[in-house]
Amino acid sequence: MEVTKIPVLRLPQRLPHAEAIKSFKDNQHSYEAEFWEFQYQTYRYLERLPDESLLTRYADILKNMRALVSEDRHIIPIQSFLSSWYWFRKEHQTRFEFYLRGLQLPSSVPLDITFNNVPIDSIVRPKHPNSGDVLFRYDKREHLDNIVNQGIIRIRPASDFQASEHNIARQDEERSKKHYLPGGYTRITTENGTSIPITGDVERMVTMPNYYIFCMSCDWDQGLFPAFDGDACLIIKNVEEFSRRLEYAATSRLPGWYFHHNPIQYFDPYERAKNEYFDATMSKNFRFAYQREYRFLWMPQNGEEPNGFKFLNLGDLSNLAEVHNESRNQGVSQLNKVN
Repeated sequence: MEVTKIPVLRLPQRLPHAEAIKSFKDNQHSYEAEFWEFQYQTYRYLERLPDESLLTRYADILKNMRALVSEDRHIIPIQSFLSSWYWFRKEHQTRFEFYLRGLQLPSSVPLDITFNNVPIDSIVRPKHPNSGDVLFRYDKREHLDNIVNQGIIRIRPASDFQASEHNIARQDEERSKKHYLPGGYTRITTENGTSIPITGDVERMVTMPNYYIFCMSCDWDQGLFPAFDGDACLIIKNVEEFSRRLEYAATSRLPGWYFHHNPIQYFDPYERAKNEYFDATMSKNFRFAYQREYRFLWMPQNGEEPNGFKFLNLGDLSNLAEVHNESRNQGVSQLNKVN
């Protein structure tokens, strides 16, 4: 039996395949809470995080776990944010920092809680996490109807989001991304080698020129309706054709701009993995991981700047997409196809 200093949440009974674990130069101990505590004591990356920020981090992790822990994610190695195990480790180490500070969580988490997200009333699901073979957009029905029936897609500058959105799910700085080097493990010196005292953590930032984006989600989730103030969901069933039409429709509006699309990669701003992919366009703070974003972007190549919204006409999309309403009946979510 594991000997840990804090209680352990009920962990999955299934591990990734032994060869998958080995491919990351890991072993079974990487999936044990006792080892997580040992790791954290040797590299206490949250030590200088203010109490309020630690509370926010913990709440964000629990929110992600309610959406991302599921049977199909138990088999993904722990290093990936796509893995259930990734989130159990983050939860335990963050709660361990509370313990080391002698702090209590504002509300207790039942230790027998079972995180196992099972989508309710899902119309269609992706083949596997982040596969991007089917996409979802949560919004007002009238906007989604325009997309399907008229093929009108509105793309917007990345800079708009932090400045103009009041919706917390959309409120992010899309042109720059920050992460932190724990001050207790970081050394900064002057040119002559004199150490400069570090009182907190060291902030590092990557930035990109402004660009255009259109965002969707990789999965069905009832929780994303209220998160995006939506009453309906657009489902793209043929992502390859949808992407081709997007690219073609933008050629006359944004000639010469680089077009790219991919699922977002989420990162822990206080514990970056070695060689982890990280940039300002396709990486996001893991506080947003529950959204499972899939992003289409257009990047200028010759110093151009986005200038307001752009409307792209893709033509009739009724053969590629459907819109479904969200309705509730006695507390149970139901879906009715919009014809």
